[in-house]
Amino acid sequence: MKLSLDSIGYGGYFTAPGERVSLEEAMKRASAFGYDAVCIYAHRPIGFPLDLDADRRQRLKELAQQLDLEFGAVVCCTNFVEGNHVLVYAQEKEILYVRSAIDLARDLGAGIVRVMAAFYGYFQNPYASQGYGAPAFESRSRRVSRNEDFLETWHQVRLALREVALYARDQGVTLALQTHPEITGNNEETLAMIEEVDVPSLKVGLDLPLFESFEHEFVRQTVQSMKGLMVYSHTISLAKSLTVGGAPYSWEEVTPGSPRDTLPWEVFLQACRDIGYDGCLSHEQCSPIIVKGHKLGGLDTIDERYIESLRFFRALLAKLGCYTGHKKL
Repeated sequence: MKLSLDSIGYGGYFTAPGERVSLEEAMKRASAFGYDAVCIYAHRPIGFPLDLDADRRQRLKELAQQLDLEFGAVVCCTNFVEGNHVLVYAQEKEILYVRSAIDLARDLGAGIVRVMAAFYGYFQNPYASQGYGAPAFESRSRRVSRNEDFLETWHQVRLALREVALYARDQGVTLALQTHPEITGNNEETLAMIEEVDVPSLKVGLDLPLFESFEHEFVRQTVQSMKGLMVYSHTISLAKSLTVGGAPYSWEEVTPGSPRDTLPWEVFLQACRDIGYDGCLSHEQCSPIIVKGHKLGGLDTIDERYIESLRFFRALLAKLGCYTGHKKL
Protein backbone atom coordinates (compact mmCIF):
# COMPACT_ATOMS: atom_id res chain seq x y z
CA MET A 1 0.00 0.00 0.00
CA LYS A 2 1.08 3.56 -0.71
CA LEU A 3 0.16 6.82 1.02
CA SER A 4 -1.58 9.68 -0.73
CA LEU A 5 -2.48 13.23 0.26
CA ASP A 6 -6.04 14.19 -0.67
CA SER A 7 -5.81 17.84 -1.68
CA ILE A 8 -9.26 18.67 -0.26
CA GLY A 9 -7.61 19.93 2.93
CA TYR A 10 -5.96 22.79 1.04
CA GLY A 11 -9.07 24.11 -0.72
CA GLY A 12 -10.06 26.50 2.06
CA TYR A 13 -13.42 24.79 2.59
CA PHE A 14 -13.05 24.40 6.35
CA THR A 15 -10.07 26.56 7.29
CA ALA A 16 -9.86 30.22 8.30
CA PRO A 17 -10.71 32.72 5.51
CA GLY A 18 -7.98 32.95 2.90
CA GLU A 19 -6.16 29.87 4.17
CA ARG A 20 -5.83 27.82 1.00
CA VAL A 21 -3.29 26.97 -1.70
CA SER A 22 -3.35 25.87 -5.33
CA LEU A 23 -3.29 22.28 -6.53
CA GLU A 24 0.31 22.72 -7.61
CA GLU A 25 1.31 23.95 -4.14
CA ALA A 26 -0.56 21.05 -2.52
CA MET A 27 1.43 18.68 -4.74
CA LYS A 28 4.69 20.29 -3.61
CA ARG A 29 3.70 19.88 0.03
CA ALA A 30 2.71 16.26 -0.51
CA SER A 31 6.13 15.55 -1.98
CA ALA A 32 7.99 17.50 0.70
CA PHE A 33 6.19 15.63 3.49
CA GLY A 34 7.02 12.26 1.92
CA TYR A 35 3.72 11.14 0.39
CA ASP A 36 3.84 8.75 -2.54
CA ALA A 37 0.86 10.26 -4.32
CA VAL A 38 -1.61 13.13 -4.41
CA CYS A 39 -5.36 12.88 -4.97
CA ILE A 40 -7.06 15.71 -6.84
CA TYR A 41 -10.23 17.03 -5.24
CA ALA A 42 -12.23 17.69 -8.39
CA HIS A 43 -14.01 20.85 -7.23
CA ARG A 44 -13.18 24.55 -7.17
CA PRO A 45 -10.83 26.02 -6.21
CA ILE A 46 -8.58 22.94 -6.21
CA GLY A 47 -9.14 20.77 -9.28
CA PHE A 48 -12.44 21.34 -11.07
CA PRO A 49 -11.90 19.55 -14.41
CA LEU A 50 -13.14 22.45 -16.54
CA ASP A 51 -10.52 24.71 -14.93
CA LEU A 52 -7.71 22.38 -16.00
CA ASP A 53 -7.19 22.77 -19.74
CA ALA A 54 -4.83 20.64 -21.83
CA ASP A 55 -1.81 22.87 -21.17
CA ARG A 56 -2.30 22.86 -17.41
CA ARG A 57 -2.84 19.11 -17.38
CA GLN A 58 0.45 18.65 -19.16
CA ARG A 59 2.17 20.95 -16.65
CA LEU A 60 0.64 18.97 -13.77
CA LYS A 61 2.04 15.75 -15.23
CA GLU A 62 5.46 17.35 -15.59
CA LEU A 63 5.34 18.68 -12.03
CA ALA A 64 4.37 15.26 -10.68
CA GLN A 65 7.32 13.74 -12.50
CA GLN A 66 9.68 16.36 -11.07
CA LEU A 67 8.33 15.72 -7.57
CA ASP A 68 8.42 11.92 -7.94
CA LEU A 69 4.70 11.92 -7.16
CA GLU A 70 1.90 9.75 -8.47
CA PHE A 71 -1.70 10.77 -9.04
CA GLY A 72 -3.69 8.56 -6.71
CA ALA A 73 -7.27 9.40 -7.68
CA VAL A 74 -9.61 12.12 -8.84
CA VAL A 75 -12.05 12.65 -5.96
CA CYS A 76 -15.64 13.76 -6.59
CA CYS A 77 -18.53 14.49 -4.24
CA THR A 78 -21.58 13.36 -6.20
CA ASN A 79 -25.31 13.00 -5.76
CA PHE A 80 -27.01 10.95 -8.48
CA VAL A 81 -30.56 11.46 -7.18
CA GLU A 82 -32.82 13.11 -9.74
CA GLY A 83 -34.09 16.63 -9.01
CA ASN A 84 -37.42 17.10 -7.25
CA HIS A 85 -38.80 19.17 -10.13
CA VAL A 86 -39.41 17.80 -13.61
CA LEU A 87 -37.38 20.67 -15.11
CA VAL A 88 -34.46 20.48 -12.66
CA TYR A 89 -31.89 18.19 -14.26
CA ALA A 90 -29.62 17.59 -11.31
CA GLN A 91 -28.70 14.04 -12.27
CA GLU A 92 -27.78 14.91 -15.84
CA LYS A 93 -25.39 17.59 -14.59
CA GLU A 94 -23.77 15.08 -12.23
CA ILE A 95 -23.27 12.65 -15.11
CA LEU A 96 -21.61 15.36 -17.19
CA TYR A 97 -19.41 16.33 -14.25
CA VAL A 98 -18.29 12.76 -13.56
CA ARG A 99 -17.53 12.19 -17.23
CA SER A 100 -15.26 15.27 -17.13
CA ALA A 101 -13.56 13.90 -13.99
CA ILE A 102 -13.05 10.56 -15.75
CA ASP A 103 -11.42 12.40 -18.66
CA LEU A 104 -9.15 14.21 -16.19
CA ALA A 105 -8.12 10.93 -14.55
CA ARG A 106 -7.41 9.43 -17.96
CA ASP A 107 -5.32 12.42 -19.06
CA LEU A 108 -3.25 12.44 -15.85
CA GLY A 109 -2.90 8.68 -15.58
CA ALA A 110 -4.64 8.60 -12.22
CA GLY A 111 -6.73 5.55 -13.05
CA ILE A 112 -9.36 6.00 -10.31
CA VAL A 113 -12.28 8.37 -9.78
CA ARG A 114 -13.99 8.35 -6.37
CA VAL A 115 -17.76 8.82 -6.47
CA MET A 116 -20.65 8.75 -4.01
CA ALA A 117 -24.14 7.45 -4.69
CA ALA A 118 -26.07 10.26 -3.01
CA PHE A 119 -24.65 13.01 -0.84
CA TYR A 120 -26.64 15.97 0.42
CA GLY A 121 -23.78 17.63 2.29
CA TYR A 122 -24.96 15.85 5.43
CA PHE A 123 -25.26 12.18 6.27
CA GLN A 124 -29.02 12.18 5.65
CA ASN A 125 -31.44 14.23 3.60
CA PRO A 126 -34.04 16.36 5.44
CA TYR A 127 -36.81 13.77 5.03
CA ALA A 128 -34.83 10.69 6.07
CA SER A 129 -36.24 10.38 9.59
CA GLN A 130 -39.81 10.35 8.26
CA GLY A 131 -39.33 6.99 6.56
CA TYR A 132 -41.09 3.77 7.39
CA GLY A 133 -38.12 1.47 7.83
CA ALA A 134 -36.02 2.81 4.96
CA PRO A 135 -34.96 6.48 4.81
CA ALA A 136 -37.57 8.76 3.26
CA PHE A 137 -36.76 10.97 0.29
CA GLU A 138 -39.94 13.01 0.39
CA SER A 139 -42.45 14.14 3.02
CA ARG A 140 -44.62 11.49 4.67
CA SER A 141 -47.15 9.87 2.35
CA ARG A 142 -48.51 6.48 1.31
CA ARG A 143 -45.52 6.19 -1.04
CA VAL A 144 -43.17 6.71 1.87
CA SER A 145 -45.03 4.14 3.97
CA ARG A 146 -44.56 1.63 1.14
CA ASN A 147 -40.86 2.56 0.66
CA GLU A 148 -41.70 3.46 -2.93
CA ASP A 149 -39.78 6.73 -2.68
CA PHE A 150 -36.67 4.87 -1.44
CA LEU A 151 -36.90 2.24 -4.18
CA GLU A 152 -37.43 4.88 -6.86
CA THR A 153 -34.39 6.81 -5.63
CA TRP A 154 -32.26 3.65 -5.44
CA HIS A 155 -32.93 2.87 -9.09
CA GLN A 156 -32.34 6.46 -10.16
CA VAL A 157 -28.89 6.23 -8.66
CA ARG A 158 -28.26 2.74 -10.05
CA LEU A 159 -28.99 3.82 -13.62
CA ALA A 160 -26.77 6.90 -13.34
CA LEU A 161 -23.90 4.90 -11.84
CA ARG A 162 -24.22 2.38 -14.64
CA GLU A 163 -23.99 5.13 -17.23
CA VAL A 164 -20.82 6.68 -15.79
CA ALA A 165 -19.31 3.24 -15.11
CA LEU A 166 -19.72 2.31 -18.78
CA TYR A 167 -18.02 5.56 -19.77
CA ALA A 168 -15.21 4.94 -17.27
CA ARG A 169 -14.71 1.43 -18.69
CA ASP A 170 -14.32 2.85 -22.19
CA GLN A 171 -11.70 5.35 -20.92
CA GLY A 172 -9.70 2.77 -18.98
CA VAL A 173 -10.66 4.30 -15.62
CA THR A 174 -12.07 2.62 -12.50
CA LEU A 175 -14.78 4.20 -10.35
CA ALA A 176 -14.45 3.78 -6.57
CA LEU A 177 -17.92 3.92 -5.04
CA GLN A 178 -17.39 5.07 -1.48
CA THR A 179 -19.59 3.54 1.17
CA HIS A 180 -21.27 6.72 2.35
CA PRO A 181 -24.81 7.71 3.23
CA GLU A 182 -27.33 8.16 1.87
CA ILE A 183 -28.28 5.50 -0.67
CA THR A 184 -25.22 3.41 0.17
CA GLY A 185 -25.65 3.86 3.90
CA ASN A 186 -23.60 0.79 4.80
CA ASN A 187 -21.23 -1.66 3.17
CA GLU A 188 -23.89 -4.26 2.37
CA GLU A 189 -25.81 -1.64 0.40
CA THR A 190 -22.64 -0.67 -1.46
CA LEU A 191 -22.05 -4.28 -2.48
CA ALA A 192 -25.70 -4.61 -3.53
CA MET A 193 -25.46 -1.48 -5.67
CA ILE A 194 -22.30 -2.71 -7.39
CA GLU A 195 -23.89 -6.07 -8.09
CA GLU A 196 -27.00 -4.45 -9.59
CA VAL A 197 -25.01 -1.96 -11.69
CA ASP A 198 -23.05 -4.95 -13.04
CA VAL A 199 -20.24 -3.08 -14.78
CA PRO A 200 -16.69 -4.27 -13.90
CA SER A 201 -15.31 -0.73 -13.82
CA LEU A 202 -17.39 0.07 -10.71
CA LYS A 203 -15.45 -0.93 -7.59
CA VAL A 204 -15.31 0.07 -3.89
CA GLY A 205 -13.78 2.89 -1.93
CA LEU A 206 -13.69 1.57 1.65
CA ASP A 207 -13.14 3.94 4.59
CA LEU A 208 -12.73 2.52 8.09
CA PRO A 209 -14.33 5.48 9.95
CA LEU A 210 -17.59 4.88 8.05
CA PHE A 211 -17.96 1.24 9.14
CA GLU A 212 -21.14 0.24 10.95
CA SER A 213 -19.09 -1.27 13.79
CA PHE A 214 -15.46 -1.20 14.88
CA GLU A 215 -15.55 -4.60 16.59
CA HIS A 216 -12.46 -6.38 15.31
CA GLU A 217 -14.11 -9.42 13.78
CA PHE A 218 -16.71 -7.22 12.05
CA VAL A 219 -13.93 -5.10 10.55
CA ARG A 220 -12.12 -8.20 9.27
CA GLN A 221 -15.26 -9.71 7.76
CA THR A 222 -16.24 -6.45 6.10
CA VAL A 223 -12.85 -6.05 4.44
CA GLN A 224 -12.92 -9.69 3.39
CA SER A 225 -16.27 -9.10 1.68
CA MET A 226 -14.57 -6.46 -0.49
CA LYS A 227 -11.89 -8.80 -1.84
CA GLY A 228 -11.40 -8.10 -5.52
CA LEU A 229 -13.47 -4.91 -5.29
CA MET A 230 -11.54 -2.54 -3.01
CA VAL A 231 -9.52 0.01 -5.01
CA TYR A 232 -9.37 3.07 -2.75
CA SER A 233 -9.44 4.11 0.90
CA HIS A 234 -9.45 7.33 2.91
CA THR A 235 -7.69 7.58 6.28
CA ILE A 236 -9.52 9.94 8.56
CA SER A 237 -10.65 9.28 12.12
CA LEU A 238 -13.86 10.46 13.73
CA ALA A 239 -14.07 11.10 17.48
CA LYS A 240 -17.30 11.59 19.42
CA SER A 241 -17.76 14.30 22.01
CA LEU A 242 -19.85 13.23 25.01
CA THR A 243 -22.05 15.37 27.21
CA VAL A 244 -22.83 14.75 30.88
CA GLY A 245 -24.11 11.21 31.33
CA GLY A 246 -22.06 9.99 28.38
CA ALA A 247 -24.48 10.86 25.58
CA PRO A 248 -22.79 11.75 22.27
CA TYR A 249 -23.61 15.27 21.09
CA SER A 250 -21.04 16.01 18.38
CA TRP A 251 -18.13 14.58 16.43
CA GLU A 252 -14.95 15.86 14.82
CA GLU A 253 -12.13 14.61 12.67
CA VAL A 254 -8.96 13.70 14.50
CA THR A 255 -5.60 12.51 13.22
CA PRO A 256 -5.15 8.73 13.07
CA GLY A 257 -2.97 7.56 15.93
CA SER A 258 -3.69 10.63 18.05
CA PRO A 259 -4.98 10.29 21.65
CA ARG A 260 -8.67 10.62 20.68
CA ASP A 261 -8.45 8.16 17.80
CA THR A 262 -10.05 4.86 18.82
CA LEU A 263 -10.26 3.17 15.42
CA PRO A 264 -8.65 -0.30 14.98
CA TRP A 265 -6.29 0.69 12.20
CA GLU A 266 -3.96 -2.26 12.58
CA VAL A 267 -6.85 -4.73 12.31
CA PHE A 268 -8.16 -2.91 9.24
CA LEU A 269 -4.81 -2.75 7.47
CA GLN A 270 -4.00 -6.38 8.27
CA ALA A 271 -7.29 -7.33 6.64
CA CYS A 272 -6.53 -5.12 3.63
CA ARG A 273 -3.14 -6.79 3.28
CA ASP A 274 -4.75 -10.23 3.53
CA ILE A 275 -7.15 -9.55 0.63
CA GLY A 276 -4.28 -8.27 -1.49
CA TYR A 277 -5.21 -4.60 -1.47
CA ASP A 278 -2.30 -2.66 -2.95
CA GLY A 279 -3.83 0.76 -3.63
CA CYS A 280 -3.57 4.11 -1.88
CA LEU A 281 -4.44 5.10 1.65
CA SER A 282 -5.40 8.71 1.10
CA HIS A 283 -5.51 11.11 4.02
CA GLU A 284 -8.07 13.91 3.91
CA GLN A 285 -9.21 16.79 6.07
CA CYS A 286 -12.86 17.40 5.17
CA SER A 287 -14.54 19.02 8.16
CA PRO A 288 -13.84 22.05 10.36
CA ILE A 289 -10.86 21.94 12.69
CA ILE A 290 -11.39 24.07 15.79
CA VAL A 291 -8.07 24.91 17.43
CA LYS A 292 -7.09 26.50 20.74
CA GLY A 293 -8.84 29.83 21.25
CA HIS A 294 -11.98 28.48 19.53
CA LYS A 295 -11.12 29.49 16.00
CA LEU A 296 -10.76 27.66 12.72
CA GLY A 297 -7.37 26.17 11.99
CA GLY A 298 -5.22 27.42 9.14
CA LEU A 299 -2.71 25.98 6.71
CA ASP A 300 -0.30 25.22 9.54
CA THR A 301 -2.94 23.01 11.15
CA ILE A 302 -3.59 21.21 7.85
CA ASP A 303 0.15 20.68 7.33
CA GLU A 304 0.57 19.28 10.83
CA ARG A 305 -2.29 16.80 10.42
CA TYR A 306 -1.09 15.54 7.06
CA ILE A 307 2.42 15.05 8.47
CA GLU A 308 1.19 13.30 11.64
CA SER A 309 -1.01 10.97 9.61
CA LEU A 310 1.84 10.11 7.26
CA ARG A 311 4.15 9.24 10.14
CA PHE A 312 1.52 7.07 11.81
CA PHE A 313 0.71 5.05 8.70
CA ARG A 314 4.29 4.73 7.51
CA ALA A 315 5.21 3.15 10.84
CA LEU A 316 2.15 0.89 10.85
CA LEU A 317 2.60 -0.26 7.26
CA ALA A 318 6.26 -0.95 7.93
CA LYS A 319 5.28 -3.04 10.95
CA LEU A 320 2.84 -5.03 8.81
CA GLY A 321 5.33 -5.37 5.96
CA CYS A 322 3.00 -3.87 3.37
CA TYR A 323 4.38 -0.43 2.53
CA THR A 324 5.16 -0.45 -1.20
CA GLY A 325 6.27 3.14 -1.69
CA HIS A 326 9.82 4.45 -1.67
CA LYS A 327 9.56 8.01 -0.40
CA LYS A 328 11.48 9.29 2.61
CA LEU A 329 9.67 11.06 5.45
